[in-house]
Amino acid sequence: MDTLENNFTAQIDPAGLPEPASPPWGIIVPTAIAVYLTLVQLLRFRALRALERKYAAYVGNPYALHYKQAAEIMRLHQLYDAPFLFYFGTQWALVKSYGMATGTPLLVRTKQLCDPTRVGRRAEDTAILLLELLVGDIDSERGRRATARLNWMHGRYASRIVEGDYVHTMALFVLEPSRWIDRYDWRAITYMEKVAYFVYWKELARRMGFGHLVPETLEALEEWKRDYEAKHMYFIPENRMVTEATVGLFMRGMPSFLHGFVRSLFVSFIDEKPVRNALGYPDPPRWAALLTPSFFWLRGFAIRHFFLPRAVALDPMARPGKDGRLYRSAHYVGFEPWYVANTLYNRLLLWVTSGGKASLSGKFQEKGYVPEELGPAEFEKLGRDEILKQAEDMKAYALEDDGEIGAGCPLAFGR
Repeated sequence: MDTLENNFTAQIDPAGLPEPASPPWGIIVPTAIAVYLTLVQLLRFRALRALERKYAAYVGNPYALHYKQAAEIMRLHQLYDAPFLFYFGTQWALVKSYGMATGTPLLVRTKQLCDPTRVGRRAEDTAILLLELLVGDIDSERGRRATARLNWMHGRYASRIVEGDYVHTMALFVLEPSRWIDRYDWRAITYMEKVAYFVYWKELARRMGFGHLVPETLEALEEWKRDYEAKHMYFIPENRMVTEATVGLFMRGMPSFLHGFVRSLFVSFIDEKPVRNALGYPDPPRWAALLTPSFFWLRGFAIRHFFLPRAVALDPMARPGKDGRLYRSAHYVGFEPWYVANTLYNRLLLWVTSGGKASLSGKFQEKGYVPEELGPAEFEKLGRDEILKQAEDMKAYALEDDGEIGAGCPLAFGR
């Protein structure tokens, strides 16, 4: 009996069993990486190709696009493919506009862009108005009110604004984002996308009263911009004063030992020497001139080859609150948390991103906005009736009752 037990034990002795096979990680990991990278390549241009198929009839003549179609085409690079450099380029268009000697004296006189106590709110209001016009629906109630508000503010200084400056600022908004995207993002903007953006801005120009001054094509606008800058882009002290206020915004809250580093990077972003000269800045240090393009190029390369495309569009638009006013997410705050909804998420996000320095209290306490009140604080309650009337007039301008695109009287709302 003992012999049988010993024999049985010997048969099931674990030491005699084969070792369990370990997972073949040397095959699994490289295969998973290869599959993922292949998926990135397969999906990376899918949305662009779908857009090109939808608007194939306009590839030969994108100038035939209606502004509503142009708006849909713009959304791809605004909210999916290249939002970071699109908004970075838009912000940089504003900075470059400070090189025009025809415009900065008025900005200094009004103190809106050179007073440290005002420039933060002015920057946020400008960003919000641009979002309402470029990402929102300009034919919606809030879009029409935002356009009318912009017209009302410009109207207060109409006698002191050079008409050509309207067109030049528009040219910067049209050309500068695509310049940054073409150079540094994971793909360049297609010609149809560029013309679509031009078509959309030309519609905005009509609603602001200077559409008749805008050249007929994107190429003509670029040539007009070069000629205009050759005449009016030169240094005056006011250019530097306004730009320095913007530099101060970027450095606000940073330790003083980083100020020199940040200032050098800021100047390196101004990569066109005539613009630097007009703003009153020297050439950037060599390390900054190399670091900036290298960073942007590496970012674009990584996105192109190693990241799946964005599946859900960014949503930077403010949301209506129970009081009927509009409230922003802290995620899209640039410099100061104006009009941010007082939620736990927003409070935590502001605390983290500002190093505990920003909070929704004091002047930033919860108070949303309505488009007709945006702009300088002293104008907040002014012009409401005029703005609402102009916004109502725009409703008839946009579309006829039968929905025929391209209908409507080109009224000069901005005049």
